[in-house]
Amino acid sequence: PDWKEKGAPLDVEVSEDRFLFLTEAGSKRVPNWALPDNFKNHGNYVVSLANVTRWLGQQAEALGVEIFPGFPAAEILYNDDGSVKGVATGNLGIGKDGEPTENFQPGMELHAKYTLFCEGARGHLGRQLNDKFRLRDGVDPQVYGIGIKELWEIDPAKHKPGLVIHTAGWPLQSDTYGGSFLYHIDHNQVMVGFVVGLGYSNPYLSPFEEFQRYKTHPSIRAFLEGGKRVSYGARAITAGGLLSLPRLVFPGGALV
Repeated sequence: PDWKEKGAPLDVEVSEDRFLFLTEAGSKRVPNWALPDNFKNHGNYVVSLANVTRWLGQQAEALGVEIFPGFPAAEILYNDDGSVKGVATGNLGIGKDGEPTENFQPGMELHAKYTLFCEGARGHLGRQLNDKFRLRDGVDPQVYGIGIKELWEIDPAKHKPGLVIHTAGWPLQSDTYGGSFLYHIDHNQVMVGFVVGLGYSNPYLSPFEEFQRYKTHPSIRAFLEGGKRVSYGARAITAGGLLSLPRLVFPGGALV
């Protein structure tokens, strides 16, 4: 509750929401009163999740939490009764030939009363837990999207801190799920991203190429032209709603 006093990196409050339906040459704005609540961001902040997570890590360590960055969980450990006991981290310092190098560090066993698995859309340990505890019995198949994001530094004259833009429509066809976001943060930067559902029927569709086309639309190009891309990345996204969620709890742990 006292995040402001503690200096949390929430610096850019949302100043305006825009939702646009794009055609190849133009756009139509949806009035804000017609938007569903998840597209109304009054009172929210545009943040760098990396910066927020880094700050949260500092708060957690101050409370006595131990954090092991760079040590992925490689194996699930079980008690004799079949419940989850914890995880083991992978060995570090293994050469290309599979043999230990001078930097070798053996993995660690981390035991806990309760283990939370927070691996994202399709974690390797989560899939093992699904199978062992039959967590997906009776639920719909999980469907996925791909999200591609870039950070741009733009012309200060075009920068509007707190402006949040979402779009649907072009360049995707009407039978392909997807859309975009463009968030103005601080330091003359914008985060621009494009999401495509991976159930598309056109075998020639390339989500990356659709993203490149999207950036040429007049409503988007107006912000990016004259700017430069600073960084980029992509990640898988779960979709499908509540009917696709597995059962989240099992003896000794839970999926997040």
